This record gives sequence, structure tokens and C-alpha cells, in this order.
Amino acid sequence: MLSIVSVTTVASFITGLNARLAAVGFPVIVHELNCGIDEVIWIIQGFMVGSTIIQLIVGGLADIYGRVRLFNIGLLIFSLSGLGSGLATNAPLLTIFRIIQGIGAAFLMTLSITILTDNIPKNMLGTWLGLNQIAWRVGAIVGLTFSGIIIDYLGWRWIYLINFPIGIASYIWSLKSLKETYRPTSNRCLDRIGFILFTIFVMFLASSLTMMMNVKSWGYVIPIFFLISMISLAFFIIHERKSECRALDLSIFKIRQFSNGITTQFLYAIGFGSFITLLVIFIEVVRSYSASLTGMLLTPFELSFLIFGIVGGRLSDNFGFAPVATTGLLMASASLYMLSRLGMSASLEYLMTYVFLFGIGAGLFIAPNTSAIMTSIPPEKRGVASAIRTFSFNIGFLVSLNIAMLSLVSSTSYEIATKLIISEGHVENLNDVPLEKVYMGISNSFLMMAVIMSVALLLSAYQLKIKLLNRSEN
Repeated sequence: MLSIVSVTTVASFITGLNARLAAVGFPVIVHELNCGIDEVIWIIQGFMVGSTIIQLIVGGLADIYGRVRLFNIGLLIFSLSGLGSGLATNAPLLTIFRIIQGIGAAFLMTLSITILTDNIPKNMLGTWLGLNQIAWRVGAIVGLTFSGIIIDYLGWRWIYLINFPIGIASYIWSLKSLKETYRPTSNRCLDRIGFILFTIFVMFLASSLTMMMNVKSWGYVIPIFFLISMISLAFFIIHERKSECRALDLSIFKIRQFSNGITTQFLYAIGFGSFITLLVIFIEVVRSYSASLTGMLLTPFELSFLIFGIVGGRLSDNFGFAPVATTGLLMASASLYMLSRLGMSASLEYLMTYVFLFGIGAGLFIAPNTSAIMTSIPPEKRGVASAIRTFSFNIGFLVSLNIAMLSLVSSTSYEIATKLIISEGHVENLNDVPLEKVYMGISNSFLMMAVIMSVALLLSAYQLKIKLLNRSEN
């Protein structure tokens, strides 16, 4: 069991490291590559797009070819694409490598949960899932702590290049330590048509949302892309219901605990997805602090997530997932609201306090909700269930990021927002670039995320009510 935990923990660590190394650096990357805010969004969301589109068949591939084998392939893809990202010479090339790295990360994130669920006793699963999330947060803390230093002294390319040696070392360790315990099902087919339809849906949805930030340039193309996205989604659902070889088993949504957990996580992801990006813009652009200081100011979030990720997993094992997850969502919603009311010149102490409280809420929610989703599904369908869990989060993340950036652009303009981020807030004439309007866009985004997180809270509270009623009847 320890060998399984060690490898999955390392995988979570390096994905967390990668996520936060890149988070702080995007204003510098925009400046160095001289790209627009729509290209910025694709650099940020390219990782999630790659991860999302492959999620649909990760479970099926793992069930056919073996979960450990696909896990190791994911490590290799993740490492090599990190090297490519660091060597990229323009924004489109960097985006392509980030999409490829997202594909590799999808194997790691999905299959680490599946491998743990297959091998850990149910009464200990919450604790070990919590540890898995904590490993991600430890990587994130390391990433935030050192990302600014790496950027300020070595340059932005090294936040990607560092993934290569760490990833290759992890790949070698996994080959030596991890053994396949699940017996692959050789007669299972892959839903290629479903995969193509779902890929079209995600790509055109992400593109249409990004284009909305620059309506002057894209105009009528936006509704066309959005319509193509929705039509693809409709055909995908119809295909999945009729096909005997389907990537997404819609019947598992009839399990109420699973469907409620997925819906709650999706809403949580919309509230959570743009959190770090908004804070980076606020600290580096509005307040004009360095990348190094930005990383340190965001560390309280990762620390609180780390600590209460452990607490959340243990509490869910002892008291059930519903009360712990509901408490976490309550704290996260309140923290987002307080950030929306923070004020442009508020002290850093207030900022760090609210960031810390948000980390507590997020930490309390993630492990219990993941445990609720995974334990509601029979073992033979957990590969697909884990993939659904991950891509529902990723789609929520994409929606969140684009809503936040759209709010930012609508408060100023596409040109001004791009100019601000490229200059990292250091502009000669502030009358031409009103930082107050940029802050208003950030504030409105936090308020919208708080409302969406509150909807997730209501759904979780409903689950808690059902659990309490069932307990009283028994």
C-alpha cells in the first residue's frame, strides 16, 4: 500500500507544482511574448482544455490497457511537454505544449484517484484522498514560494523547464514501484465518435468565451462558435444514450449521491477557478508588487488548504461527507464575498486573512466531496467516474476563468486590459489606464464567484438534510 501511496502522492505533487509555478508568471510571460489578453487566456486555459478533452477516454483507456500503464505514459507526456513549453518562442506554440501537458496531467490526476480507490480500504479512503490533495497543495506551496524567485532571477522559461527533470525522475520511480493490480477488460471498446463530439464541444466553447473579450475583432464569429459548441454537446448526449460503445455511461448519474457530488463540484469549480488568476492581477497589476512577493502573499491559501485538506479527510471518515463539505462551502462563499468588498487600497493583512479563510473552506470541501463521488460507484465503473469528476471540474474552471476575464475587460476595454497586464501595472500615464476600473472588474468577478459558490452550498446543504432525515428514520 505504501508504494501505491508514494507514487500517486508524487504525481499529485508535481501537478500542483506545475500549476502554481505558472500561475504567478503569466503577466511576465505576456510581457516577454508581447501577446494580447485573449492569448493570455489560452496560455492559462490551454492546460485545462487538454486535460478536459482527454478525460472522456482516460477511464476507458485505463480499463482496457491498465491503469498503471496509462499512469506512467501520463508522466512521460507531462515531462516532455514541460520541456517544450520552456523552449516555446511564441504564444501559440506555448499554448500547444500546455494543451499537451494538460493531456499528460489528465492521466495523472484521474488515475491516481482511481488507483487509490482500487487499493485503499473504504474506511481509510477519505484520509488517503485527503493526503493526495495535500500533496498537490504542498507542490503548489513550493511552486508559489519559488515561482517568483525563479521568474525574477532565472526568467519565466524555467517555471516550465523545471518540470522535465522532476517528471522524468518520477517516471523512473513509478516504473520501479507501481504494479498493476486491476485486471484490464480487453473486450471494452472506445467511443471515438463521442470523443470527437466532446472535443468539438470543449474547443468551440472555450474559443467562443475567449472571443467575447474582443468583440470588435470577432463579432458574428462568437455566436457561430457557441452554436457549434451547443450542437456538438446535444449530438454527444444523443449519441451516448443510443450507442452501445459509449465513453460516458450516463446511467451512473441516476445514482443521486454521484450526480449531486458532480453538480456541487462543478459549481464549486466555477467559484474557484479564477481565484488565483484574479489575485495575481490584483497584486501584480493593481498593487504593482513583484512576482516574488505575489507568490509569498498567495502562500497562506495553499497552507490553509494543506492543513484543512487533512482535517477534511479525517472528519469525513468520522462524521460523513455532507456536514464537512457544507461547512467548507460556507467558508469559501463568505471569503469570496469579503474579497469582493476588500477595497483597492486595503491592507495586505486583510487580503491574506481572506485568502487564508478561502483555503480553509476549499480544503474542507474537496476530500469529502471526492470521497462521496467515488464511493457511490461500483469498482468496475470507477475509471469512468473519476474521469467525469475531473472533467466536470475542468469545464467549471474554464467557465470561471473566462467569466472573470470578461468582467475585467467589460470594466475597462480589451486594449486597456492588455496594456495593463503587459506592463504589469507599471504605466506612465494612469489617466489613460484607470486602475480603479480594473479593480472594479476584479471585485465584480469575486462577487459573481461568491454567488455561484453559494448555489453549491445550497445543494450541499440539501444533501446534508437528506442524510440527517435518513439517519433519524433509521
